[in-house]
Amino acid sequence: MRIGTLNMFQQGVNAIIDRQNDLFRTQQQLSSGKRINRPSDDPSGAAQLLGLSKSLKVTDQHQRNIDSVSSRLELEDSSLAGVGDALQRARELTVQGLNDTNGPVARAGIAKEIRQILDQVKGLANRTDATGEYLFAGFKGQSAPFSDNGAGVFSYTGDQGQRLVQVGAARQIADGNSGFDVFMKIPAASGGGYKDVFSTLYKLATDLEANAPNPASLDQLDNAMRNITGIRATVGARLNAADSQKTVNASLIEQMTNTRSTIEDLDYAKAASRLSRQSVTLQAAQQAFVKVQNLNLFKFL
Repeated sequence: MRIGTLNMFQQGVNAIIDRQNDLFRTQQQLSSGKRINRPSDDPSGAAQLLGLSKSLKVTDQHQRNIDSVSSRLELEDSSLAGVGDALQRARELTVQGLNDTNGPVARAGIAKEIRQILDQVKGLANRTDATGEYLFAGFKGQSAPFSDNGAGVFSYTGDQGQRLVQVGAARQIADGNSGFDVFMKIPAASGGGYKDVFSTLYKLATDLEANAPNPASLDQLDNAMRNITGIRATVGARLNAADSQKTVNASLIEQMTNTRSTIEDLDYAKAASRLSRQSVTLQAAQQAFVKVQNLNLFKFL
């Protein structure tokens, strides 16, 4: 097989270009500190990095979701704590009002405080979160869930929806409770059906103003307080679950970050050694090219 002068020239140029490309890739690795700067550097490793990056982004989003859920649940818990304290005070006033030593004037004074408590509870029931959404409106978070006609009729205009937020690959946590479950669905002390907490307080104040307090009000308040306590227990359980999942996610992020580092990070000592070797190889290819070009028959004609 005859090898022409042009063929020898082209092979020499290609060899030099290949060595230059090798040297450039190593220089690029040393500059970036990464072993893989483009898919062709390591197709299998590049595919793994792509999957890890996607998983890290998803898990980071889960962590942000947990922060959002925890913030809402903590706000709900503090609101329910305020409602519980208010109802406890209302119960104390009810006991006081039921005492026969109190006459119409004293009971009217107690009724005024009960009405203040009613306004306080209603305000907490219509509380909003940091984004302006109502905590207890279900999926209708853009409008206040509770209202009344001023004559003791209270309405709930939210729904019973409960938003589930993704906090892990296979885990969701509800970020609140509907106002219907918290304030409206209170078992009636008389048995059968439900009675909302607002009507209970309103009737209690009205009875006291009429100097005719009803002992059944105590039982109804107790039912409302038990309901609030039960809801708070579920909120606390979800907060604990969120904290636990956040720890799991953090561990997963650390594991994926370490794996990515193992695949992607450059061994500087090996890369520096390779750079030195490639520099020598490039120089040798260049020198060989010059020598081969001098082996031309036309020089002897």
